[in-house]
Amino acid sequence: MMQSQHPPSNNQPNLDDFDEVWVPNPLGRSQESVSPTGLIDILKWDNLESLLTNPWLVSIFVATVIFVVIAAIATTLTSQKNPELTPEQEAQQALLQKSQNLEQTDSNFREYLTRDDNGSGLVSNPGLLQAAILEAGTRYRNRVITSQNNPQNLAYNQHEEVINYNSEIEALKRINLGASGKEAQLKYVDPKTGSWVTIPIDSAELTASGLTKLNIISNSRRGTTQRFDLVTVAQNTRKILSEVKNARLEALKIKGLSPVASELEKTDWFGNKSSPSDAEISDYQQYQPEPIPATPQPSPSSKIGGKNDK
Repeated sequence: MMQSQHPPSNNQPNLDDFDEVWVPNPLGRSQESVSPTGLIDILKWDNLESLLTNPWLVSIFVATVIFVVIAAIATTLTSQKNPELTPEQEAQQALLQKSQNLEQTDSNFREYLTRDDNGSGLVSNPGLLQAAILEAGTRYRNRVITSQNNPQNLAYNQHEEVINYNSEIEALKRINLGASGKEAQLKYVDPKTGSWVTIPIDSAELTASGLTKLNIISNSRRGTTQRFDLVTVAQNTRKILSEVKNARLEALKIKGLSPVASELEKTDWFGNKSSPSDAEISDYQQYQPEPIPATPQPSPSSKIGGKNDK
């Protein structure tokens, strides 16, 4: 008997038709993983995507880029050399620096001079002018009270606002006189000689004095009373002016005006030809009554500003 031969079933796959690397085994056998070889295989999309999503690798990459950039900048800056300045350029820079210092010092002086603490209640940080005006306002109010209680005074038994109104009229008179071009004179006793000194007051200064008087009257109406030591005001004024003076001396010297600087340097704020030791700016001391001035000795022959004292 002859045995019939049956051809292989079409359902039986031919293993030679499959690539074991890229195609799953049709018989269900586990596929052996083959590691990618070569740069192109490593940089296939799946591998590249896994690299980009790895936080450690990304951090190392970013740090490397930053390091390279910083190193390049440092190398560039190191290789560059600053050009040497000519003597003329150095002089111009020094002049500019001194001028800027003087401008800043002047600005600090103006701020300290005109600073206003307008908060309600007690004033804690006044400027020089406000401290003097607050003290003047307190003294003005005391004079009003004294005049109200003095039978010999025209303001006897008058209400304080009536007295204030009359004072405001007098202050406005100064403003109007100054606005019309009128001038005035300030007279005081020179403590060195005991003689009267007369200083001419320009029309603008006369207007400013009227405005200052109105400020004093207004501050006398404050609900709180504060006293400020005028000696401290004077000391602090000299201190801040000395800072401005030193900056101005340096600016004059750098401009080649040493003789002018020397003339200013050897004269102090009292008009003496010697410089006192500098004093720090002080806090306002406890109020001390103002000293009673000595009886002035009239001196018709004294001259100030080219005008005879009359």
